[in-house]
Amino acid sequence: MILLIPLALVVAALVSIVVLAIGYGGQDAALLLGKALALLSILSVVVLSLTWVERKVLARIQQRMGPMRVGPYGLLQPIADGLKLLIKEDIMPAWVDRPIYWAAPLAVFVPSFLVWVVIPFSSDLVLRDMDLGLLYVLALSVLSILGLIMAGWGSANKYGIIGGLRSAAQLISYEIPLIVIAITIAMLAGTLNLTDIATGQGNTWYILLQPLALVIFLLAGL
Repeated sequence: MILLIPLALVVAALVSIVVLAIGYGGQDAALLLGKALALLSILSVVVLSLTWVERKVLARIQQRMGPMRVGPYGLLQPIADGLKLLIKEDIMPAWVDRPIYWAAPLAVFVPSFLVWVVIPFSSDLVLRDMDLGLLYVLALSVLSILGLIMAGWGSANKYGIIGGLRSAAQLISYEIPLIVIAITIAMLAGTLNLTDIATGQGNTWYILLQPLALVIFLLAGL
């Protein structure tokens, strides 16, 4: 389990290379690897930063200082936490289904990472501009739910299975309004391409046309 985090990063990088290579058979493999590693690096920095912000905000709510000892203003605390998790003792019950137990975190992390492959950060800054980008995002967001079911099943514990199924059912119920709202956005834009959807809002933002859909989307997404 200690090697699970680097293993997840490697699997995500390999799968993202495959996604990027679709339709670009002659493209340089080193370029694909560079894109995948760049995306992994950026997302890792973003996640580390957000964990620091989360701990600082919670500390402010609780009238505390928050992390202050590791680095200036505790900026290196997320790195220290990551190292702590990597060297913790790995205790695995003897009765667990080991292949499913190990694959469950990968089934959650990899689809969540691959969603970012088609997100357009600007008109020119997108790793893979897919015509069915919106459908791709929705499919991967649903696919990550499978990891929760695998986690419950792999634990070989009846309460773990019930908890995993309850979490999966809850997320599926949230996916229904998300998908319906995504369909309305696709109807307004006339396309499933995320870049075209973004550029199509140059004159009028879709949130101004559908403010209620924005509220429902935020509630279901959170």
